[in-house]
Amino acid sequence: MWRDHLPGPAATACLGIGWLLWLVLLVMAECQGLVTLAGLAIFGALALLVGALASLGAVSERTIVLADAAAGGAMLSAALVFVVPHALIKHAVPGTLGLATGIAIGALLHRATRGAIDQVALTGLTLHTISAGVAIGALYTFLPALGWTAGLAILAHKAPAGYLLARRLREADRSRALVGWPAMATGLGALSIAMMHPTLPISSGLMFGIAAGLFSFVALGFIRNSAGFGQKDKGFWAAAVAGAAVIALAGWALSSGA
Repeated sequence: MWRDHLPGPAATACLGIGWLLWLVLLVMAECQGLVTLAGLAIFGALALLVGALASLGAVSERTIVLADAAAGGAMLSAALVFVVPHALIKHAVPGTLGLATGIAIGALLHRATRGAIDQVALTGLTLHTISAGVAIGALYTFLPALGWTAGLAILAHKAPAGYLLARRLREADRSRALVGWPAMATGLGALSIAMMHPTLPISSGLMFGIAAGLFSFVALGFIRNSAGFGQKDKGFWAAAVAGAAVIALAGWALSSGA
């Protein structure tokens, strides 16, 4: 069964409104030619929902840890290959300020996900996801030629995150349908910032820096959280290196025009 009980009427109504807004923003993005960003919003939602659905079956802890490691390696590599250069090389001063700000935001969001098993985890992951969506929306607004690779690598951690959140909700005897909040949050953040970008008084360097800091912090968090298990399993480190190598190779291929 997907759930043990349905969310309350108010929660169900809010979820429905949220998904309706997500769909409206998606259609608007498509109409404005923001195809890549719209596709990433769909991918982010599907990845988290698929991870939550996986919690219904018997998925081993090692599989989730390896997925975490690969996702963390890919995200860290994506930040270093695609985002940091634009933040620090092309916009040194605002980029450095943004990098520090992004790391601070990541630390605050990490603190928000600690504590009670259900509500804090749900709220923290939703806040993190919508913040990441805002950063992704800014990246693709200021740098539309970035392509799919960076966005997919950054969002790769959504599947294991969805799995872990669904498990926590189940353990707390709450409906796993509530994973819909963080699932829609990436698209809400990314597509909203794309629609608002003509009026944003924020420099692209500052936004690149914030995105780089946030993504780097989250990636290191995924690797750190699994490190205790990974010290006893060489497959953990192999997965992290493989995830990073794939993105690094993709970045090299793109830069060389391959």
